[in-house]
Amino acid sequence: SNMDIKNIDFIVLNILRMGIYQLIYMDKVPDYSTVNESVKLARKNASISSSTFVNAILRKASSVSNINLFVEEKIKELSEDETEEISINYSYPSWLIKYWITWYGKDKTILICRSLNESPHVYLRFDKNKITREEIVKKSGIESLKLGDRKVNSPNDKKGAKLLLDENKVESDNYKQFISKEIFLEEAIEVSSVQNISDMDIYKKGLISVQDLSSQIAVKYFLEPGNSEKILDLCAAPGGKTTYIAELIKNNGEIISVDINRRRLKVLEDNLKRLNIKNVRIITADAAESDFLKKGRFIEQYDGFKDKKVSDNFDEYFDKILIDAPCSAFGTISKNPDVKYNKTMNDIIRLSKMSYRMMVNCERYLKKGGSLVFYTCTLSPVENQQVIDKFLKEFKGKYIVKKLQIPDWLIPVLNLRKDKAVPSRNTNQNEELCLEIMPYYFGSEAGFVCCLEKNH
Repeated sequence: SNMDIKNIDFIVLNILRMGIYQLIYMDKVPDYSTVNESVKLARKNASISSSTFVNAILRKASSVSNINLFVEEKIKELSEDETEEISINYSYPSWLIKYWITWYGKDKTILICRSLNESPHVYLRFDKNKITREEIVKKSGIESLKLGDRKVNSPNDKKGAKLLLDENKVESDNYKQFISKEIFLEEAIEVSSVQNISDMDIYKKGLISVQDLSSQIAVKYFLEPGNSEKILDLCAAPGGKTTYIAELIKNNGEIISVDINRRRLKVLEDNLKRLNIKNVRIITADAAESDFLKKGRFIEQYDGFKDKKVSDNFDEYFDKILIDAPCSAFGTISKNPDVKYNKTMNDIIRLSKMSYRMMVNCERYLKKGGSLVFYTCTLSPVENQQVIDKFLKEFKGKYIVKKLQIPDWLIPVLNLRKDKAVPSRNTNQNEELCLEIMPYYFGSEAGFVCCLEKNH
């Protein structure tokens, strides 16, 4: 068009965007159909003259012999630097691309963008104390598929979830990295969709839950909940980690789940009842405030505590604390693409300060020898590594980054991070003991997890 994009009516511009997208990426839609439907939309929602304009632009676009090459060259022509080129190519704000390049380098940033632009992988967690993987398939009628079928099967082909069991190996894009998911998470099942899953009997009976792989890894391998332990779960709603902790310790011990959002806590309550979990107490409180457990309010008392004296003094009370810290959630972009547009660098700084306050406020509640696990679902060193470093500096010598007994399945991932990936800026020894879960490792949400041990 000879017209500046700024001068194109917003409705017409979006109709053109949809039309151009179909011409480039949706091979099954004939070009003439794309043009005709776009013209109809313009006539109905804008004006006759606008529909003529849309017709002219889309016909011109559809006549380009190699539109992908045309787009590639046009992006290079319009871009002032490599940051802007990546930004346009993968549809990410320039500031976010610049931020990631600063820490991860160009190649790794492109890999992150490409991975987060793919259709999200979906995971179920099942209670292996109550049901086996084979029984889930048999009782639910969920279809078992090969991983390679992912691209040709629509989630809407059949109702309910589809299992992807037969070939549980994931290749990390251009890295030759294979991991068998069944080996390292016996309770995890990858599915192509969770549509209508709440209607299934096995869901209603509390045998399965929806939970991403990265948060399951944080609970099982970093928190490592043990029987009879007292565990504090912060920012707990809607309860994926709380319920997984309870399942791993078989309803023993004591879990206190804290969240500020009363509506989300109602979902947590519902999940606890659905899963028949009885060793959890819920507190509504703002963990960013000091002495938050004393200021908070218990909103549910479960059967497991009715005949038991419960403490109201939580100083040095907990064996383990899990902080699912508030964050920019960039690791969830494949599921929540609006995240990359509704956050700014100011938000990142604000969220990192809030997470730090939560860590400091938890310090008094952890026993000597206890573990503090910090988890986020974002790729943001300011919110992740820098928060850990600041906390360790504040409590100099009181905490150490716990060197975990890394399972065999995880060693290749950490080696890949060290050997293949572009090293992060200001890399230090503590950072190497934390796990930054990239979206191309397992096809899961991205995230960050680190375990600190209180040694005095």
